[in-house]
Amino acid sequence: MSKIPLWLIALVFVGYSIWAVQFWHCHVCQCCDGQAPPTETAKTSGVPLFKWNADQPEADANFGAWKKALLGRSGQGDTLFITGWQRPGETPEIGLARAKALKTLFSEVPDSRVKLAFKPVEDALAEGGPPMESADFSWLKMVLAMEEGAIIESDNDVIFLFPFKSTEKDKDPKVDAYLTKLVEKHKTTKATFSLTGHTDNVGEDANNIKLGLARAKAIAKFLTDHGIASDRIKVDSKGESQPVADNNTEDGRHQNRRVVLTTVNR
Repeated sequence: MSKIPLWLIALVFVGYSIWAVQFWHCHVCQCCDGQAPPTETAKTSGVPLFKWNADQPEADANFGAWKKALLGRSGQGDTLFITGWQRPGETPEIGLARAKALKTLFSEVPDSRVKLAFKPVEDALAEGGPPMESADFSWLKMVLAMEEGAIIESDNDVIFLFPFKSTEKDKDPKVDAYLTKLVEKHKTTKATFSLTGHTDNVGEDANNIKLGLARAKAIAKFLTDHGIASDRIKVDSKGESQPVADNNTEDGRHQNRRVVLTTVNR
């Protein structure tokens, strides 16, 4: 049997080496044509993290998803409670500064429904070390008595909660003051207003449609009486069909007795 020439062995070896390098670059490194390999996004929870003694959180591509989940756990009118953490050796009041910085990331929640605090903690966060979680987030549930009403600002909507079976505002000074400011702001604008009444599930469907409509009309009447033309106001009722809370509890039923006012600026 004739021996394989050394030059042929060398040629096969060189060819294999070239193929292996190309395979690694294109399929493993994924940087064909001289391009750098893509940077894989770090898989994080999205919770805001702070470096030692920093009052601003680190950027995190997954923060949006984490925030959406946190906001999804809130109920109508609930207050977001943010507690910044303060560690021994850090700048005094850095915990409160962290809470204030985090508040700016939740523009969806009106200022009136955000509370801030700080607390001392001891953990592994150290100067020069990796960032760590440095705040608590919780929701303070809104609880009202049956005879109480409330005003809740939420994004572009304003929600008025009604006492049990009532259709009037019961001359609530807070509601009157709020509506007065709204009228003054929009007397000379072209804004239109949508008022939708809602009820709990106590009573018949047809009666609840009427009750929800009466509640919406009570708000509309105040607007027209104080200078807003009626053709700028649309009134509707959903009755008990769109609850936002559990009708099996008094607190939940109270949250469902509401009028939602939406202002459309033109």
